[in-house]
Amino acid sequence: MPTTTIVALATPSGLSALAILRISGPAVADICKAVLPGFKMQPRVASLTKAVKKGETIDNLLAIYFPAPNSHTGEDVLELFPHGNPFIIRKLMEAICCVPGVQPAERGEFTERAFLNGKIDLTQAEALGDILSARDSKNLNNAHKLLSGEISGEIKALAESIKHISATLELDVDFAEDIGGVEGRELRVESGEWRVEGGEWRVESGEWRVESGEWRVESGGWRVEGILKQLQNLKKRFRVVQNELPRAVLFGAPNAGKSSLINALVNENRLLVSETPGTTRDFVEVLLHLPNGDILLTDTAGISDNTKSEIDTQAMQKTKEILEKANLKILVVDSSVPLPSEFTEWKKIADITVATHTDLEAVVSGEWLVASGPKNLGIDELRKILNDTFFPNNEHEKTWITSERQIACIKKAEECVQRAAEAGATELAAFEMREARNALFSVIGEISDESVLNAIFSSYCIGK
Repeated sequence: MPTTTIVALATPSGLSALAILRISGPAVADICKAVLPGFKMQPRVASLTKAVKKGETIDNLLAIYFPAPNSHTGEDVLELFPHGNPFIIRKLMEAICCVPGVQPAERGEFTERAFLNGKIDLTQAEALGDILSARDSKNLNNAHKLLSGEISGEIKALAESIKHISATLELDVDFAEDIGGVEGRELRVESGEWRVEGGEWRVESGEWRVESGEWRVESGGWRVEGILKQLQNLKKRFRVVQNELPRAVLFGAPNAGKSSLINALVNENRLLVSETPGTTRDFVEVLLHLPNGDILLTDTAGISDNTKSEIDTQAMQKTKEILEKANLKILVVDSSVPLPSEFTEWKKIADITVATHTDLEAVVSGEWLVASGPKNLGIDELRKILNDTFFPNNEHEKTWITSERQIACIKKAEECVQRAAEAGATELAAFEMREARNALFSVIGEISDESVLNAIFSSYCIGK
């Protein structure tokens, strides 16, 4: 276990009202004595105190002490809340690091210590990364479920079931070696759990048995088939988390009102709007905050068969390329003028059609949404459509797995159990079940490789 004390800034660098410094390790008491001489180390009590270096005041700040083992890392933890002046932060860090045994934290080192001290398992540690990167409600809720241990609990229960079967198979192998086989022999423990009789041995409580080279679970308990099904279901719950925000691309004829519509959606004059066609020459991306997540709105150059210059031609080609990458295509049509000749072709690729430049009341009518940015008509309806399209509500959806590492371990466990089921000898079945058990224990980190831990925790920010 770590013997050093680590310190890091847990908030972004730069000027701010407040910042957070996090400290963890055995030297917390020494830091309080040297840097916070007036601070009384009362557990979980926020106290206003003074930070000093060689008698010189650095800052007046709040401090909270969390004694081991009842802290996030399982060690003594001190959290400081100084003013968010970078100069103050630097002076405070220097004072703390002057205490013997204290050093700046590496990326993810606080979370790594929480794992090493048994405060969280490896799936929960990875869930913290999902929380930091979540950009919508669904992924955030899933990350919180992972952090609460939903997947960990399933994995542990499954691993324990395999462990019991594996242990009993190994007992069968050891017993056969000790007595030279069980055929024709009888061994009873009348008040106990198992017996060997006539070449067969079984658990009397109905949990499982091995008979004539086959093994299975009796009376509705875990069977090999049931374990395989559980592993296969876990595999199906893998979902790749997209790092890029979903993109809704607005396209249509020049001067159809795409830029005005985006300005209305984000409720800001973010894009240049002009009555002159062709104002937008290149695509422009704007972040839109929806109730359940964020998306990118992409404004594109108008498409037309009548191009006036090479720049127009290049701009329209760029629009077509952006449309190919779109998660949602929104066709914007100027309802105050005749439909363009390309409308039928455009309509085939559009997911949503929005009519602009209209004085009609906003209604969702068939496949068309009538909207007017200046009057804010239809804008709320369009926002709701975008929110429901990109972030559909599925309250009964099971927690999904986001880690490729976890899925690789689950696949290995499945392969081992499958080979165990097909094994012709108890020794082979015992070996494969032991490997399956170890693979599942690797998911939650009870068996872990140092290189795997380094890859996981080094991806986190400093101070986490």
